[in-house]
Amino acid sequence: MCLLRKQKTGKNMGKTILLVDDSALICHVVSKVLKDSGYTVLTAKNGREAVSLARQHVPSLVIMDVEMPVMNGIDATRQIKSEPVTAQIPVVIFTSLGREEDIDRAKEAGCEGFLSKPVCKEALNSEVQRILQSHG
Repeated sequence: MCLLRKQKTGKNMGKTILLVDDSALICHVVSKVLKDSGYTVLTAKNGREAVSLARQHVPSLVIMDVEMPVMNGIDATRQIKSEPVTAQIPVVIFTSLGREEDIDRAKEAGCEGFLSKPVCKEALNSEVQRILQSHG
């Protein structure tokens, strides 16, 4: 359900990212990139797990897939943004669909960024840094 690994050094030490995707392969690859950049990474395979982990750990950022079983990413984002403990957590939508309506729904739900699958390491790190810097 959840992978948690603390980094001992690096400029991103102390920053936790919750990665939400129902693909084990995507979670593995993206987690590795983020961990190599010094982040602590939590993973969830659906929106319900994401909401629970966000409440429990209050991560610095959530990277959220749209289409998932149990609870989709848009509904999970709405729930995260509606709760006082988690409302301030920035959420970046992460999807292979890239349909305009998904992007609009994500923005309405409170997402602050967008990443397209497949994502390259540079684009991922750039968007993560941009969002984290804008949220102090």
